[in-house]
Amino acid sequence: MKKPKNETTFKADTGKLLLDLGKLVFGGVFLGGVLRGEVPQLVLVITGFAVAATCCITGLLLVSEEKRWG
Repeated sequence: MKKPKNETTFKADTGKLLLDLGKLVFGGVFLGGVLRGEVPQLVLVITGFAVAATCCITGLLLVSEEKRWG
């Protein structure tokens, strides 16, 4: 017997993409910018953390809603 394919929805895929984007923003802006020192570190840390947290929280909400109803 064939196993049924796990079909994903657009909402779940968007949630996963936002989670990955949050990780990349955290790594690129938050950690990479602190080492360079071109932009004031406090501004970079706050902005990077805010964007990464927003992307991760939104992604988690989209993915968890899909699993809750599935």
